[in-house]
Amino acid sequence: MPDDVNFRAAEAAQPLNGLLLLLNLHQEARQAQTAEALRFLMVNQTRRLVVYRQAVFLALAPTGKARLEAVSNVAVPERDAPFTRWLEAVGTAVASGADARAPHLVSPADLPPGLSREWGNWGPAQALWLPLPGPDGSLTAALWIARDDVWTDGEQLLLEQLAGGYGHAWWALTRGGRRSRLRLRPGLVALLAAALLGGALSIPVPQSTLAPAEVAPRDPLIVSAPLEGVIERFHVQPNEPVSAGQPLFSFESTVLRSRFEVARKALTSAEAELLTAAQGAFADPQSKARVAQLKAQVELRRAELAFARDLLERVTVKAERPGIAVFTDVNDWLGKPVSVGERILTLADPQAAEIDIHVPVGDAQLLEEGAEVSLFLNVDPLSPLHGRVVHASYEPGMTSSGILAYRVRAELAAGAGEPTPRIGLRGTAKIEGGRVPLALYLFRRPLAALRQAVGI
Repeated sequence: MPDDVNFRAAEAAQPLNGLLLLLNLHQEARQAQTAEALRFLMVNQTRRLVVYRQAVFLALAPTGKARLEAVSNVAVPERDAPFTRWLEAVGTAVASGADARAPHLVSPADLPPGLSREWGNWGPAQALWLPLPGPDGSLTAALWIARDDVWTDGEQLLLEQLAGGYGHAWWALTRGGRRSRLRLRPGLVALLAAALLGGALSIPVPQSTLAPAEVAPRDPLIVSAPLEGVIERFHVQPNEPVSAGQPLFSFESTVLRSRFEVARKALTSAEAELLTAAQGAFADPQSKARVAQLKAQVELRRAELAFARDLLERVTVKAERPGIAVFTDVNDWLGKPVSVGERILTLADPQAAEIDIHVPVGDAQLLEEGAEVSLFLNVDPLSPLHGRVVHASYEPGMTSSGILAYRVRAELAAGAGEPTPRIGLRGTAKIEGGRVPLALYLFRRPLAALRQAVGI
């Protein structure tokens, strides 16, 4: 081993060999693929140029704190070893000095008393501080090279030139030390990520809700049953245009005609009996007393006849105004008994339509008068209809699908040349609201469900 050391020393002493070794180390440093490979080269292969007992690679944080990352002849340095803590403290002290950016010899007298007293335990007599600056002037690493022999001027000159190449290679691999700074300061990365996330969640976005909707008639005329009975026939078909006075449907009239005939004959009988009593009243006082009673009977029979006639006239229901007859199917009503006031069909103006929306109770905060509405019909989802909210029910009700929802009516916007959509078309309505932070838009429903679950 001594022969090998003497051979290397002799080789380094030769200027030509030293220059060739310097160029070779520069080339190997530029060819290093990883920071670990470059650190290994710096602490172990530099002894091909100069002889030393110990070389240590120190990473320097922007605050000047040193961190030991590689030691010659050691695969993985022990982080909690006393030597590691002492050398990191020494590196921090030297890096905070005025000449930290220049290669120079370090002696125990240059260190604080607490560190200088331990020099003999952990370090050789002669130590050289070799900073590794990047091309931009940043200092993120340094080499601590120590041995027992005195450093010559030629060796210091060679190491100073080598430090420039090492510093450039280290800067290229770590992009100016940014990777080291981020690794040494993970809190900064977390803080920046939190700031970006908070900024993104505070971006104002338009709030909206989707709800099932259909095109409904505006101010429709409800046609209900005027009497109790059984519907015999319909004179119109669903969605058929009708005019004012046109028959819509008729009730079965057999019972009503019989009642009318009975009432008519009862009136004829009462009138004949009254006439007989009136003629006999001149001679028979008893007949004269019955005249008033018989007159009352005649009036009663006339009222019964008028009522029967009125019911008979209501057998056929006629349209009070023009429109289209809106109902499901004729066969749903034929032969079905209905009661007075039961809804049979609706007369609607095909040119007067609105949007009927059922909004779930969870989205009730968007029920503002004047809010913009877009209706995407199932038959044509690429051409939405637009409108504005004109009314929202005060209390929710159950829909046909069993959902508790508010009923909202929206008028269609007048569009030049656009035809009115057919009544009965269904789709999905989008009600626009005000702008809210993105966080509220994303987490409003989960937060509401959480509050309902835990009661806070």
